Amino acid sequence: MSTTTTTDELAGVSRSRALAGAAIAYIAAWLIGLGTAPSAPSPDAADATIQRFYADNGGAALAQATLVHGIAGIALAFFVVGLARHLAATATRQRTMVVLGAGLAAATVSLMQYAMEMALNRAAANADVFASATLFHAVNIADTVKLVLLAIAIATATRLAGEAQTFPRWVRGVGYALAPTLIIGGAAFVDTSDALSAVLAASLLLLLLWVATVAVVVTRRASVADATG
Repeated sequence: MSTTTTTDELAGVSRSRALAGAAIAYIAAWLIGLGTAPSAPSPDAADATIQRFYADNGGAALAQATLVHGIAGIALAFFVVGLARHLAATATRQRTMVVLGAGLAAATVSLMQYAMEMALNRAAANADVFASATLFHAVNIADTVKLVLLAIAIATATRLAGEAQTFPRWVRGVGYALAPTLIIGGAAFVDTSDALSAVLAASLLLLLLWVATVAVVVTRRASVADATG
């Protein structure tokens, strides 16, 4: 085995482990974050209700935002970069860039949401009803945009993996089911509906499952390549 081949294989294993670490951080941030604060007001809640909720639950809401928007956003960025590098081995740069661009855009939106949540917390503490409601709705709209961007990244990644046969069929099935589910569920952030809320909850579970399984598949492939190289 040449030195170059060994170096490439080690780099591949290192990248796969980084992707797995990002997946673990992303999943943990969401699972812990979901139980950190009470459910937020509905999209059609009165402005005063929104301000009062964040005034009463500011600390918990900010802790949750730190997890599901801040830490999860950073972890998502690392995960997407790792996934794009994995796909680049069998796909064209242009098509891989769709995954990278949409995924990093979703991560950026997540970090913007964290900044808006901090501003919302301050506005609510200062009893600024208008600013609190405006920021609350902005965070919700950003959530919808983020889920659409994630759907684009996941659908593209699933198609590329399918063409290269790098993901098992059932993992590709999860990816193809997840993309439209994210888009439909994202509407729950701007429209009060029990049906949409149920789809949103299902989309989050599917998203975490997809992230976990992709991390396992990529890590195993890198380990096998290293062992047989």
